[in-house]
Amino acid sequence: MTTSSRAAATASKRAKKSKSGAGGIRSKAAAAKRSKRSTTDAAIATELAPAVAIALLDKTEQAPGAPAPSLECLAAGAAPSETEGKVRVQLLFENGAVLPVEMSHAAGAALSKGLAEELPKK
Repeated sequence: MTTSSRAAATASKRAKKSKSGAGGIRSKAAAAKRSKRSTTDAAIATELAPAVAIALLDKTEQAPGAPAPSLECLAAGAAPSETEGKVRVQLLFENGAVLPVEMSHAAGAALSKGLAEELPKK
């Protein structure tokens, strides 16, 4: 059997499997399961990632009395969140990495107000 006939046979088998009712049910169940946040995902997003970032920043050398070290980002932007009542802020770093942070609308409004107060007036 040639490579192209093997590929055709494999595609045919996949098509037959996808037409069966059980495959469609499994696909919907798998998609629903993926859309729910696992306990591990929630822990990483809410507890572990900030703790790791803080622990790494604490390893930097700083002068006595200096402010706590912080991440240095190149740019920031806001985008809609898929979660009702939240906004997504994305921080862009020099190496091209993007760190998305989701916060409530109230937290976003407070951030906006704080930035307006801290930025130099022209």
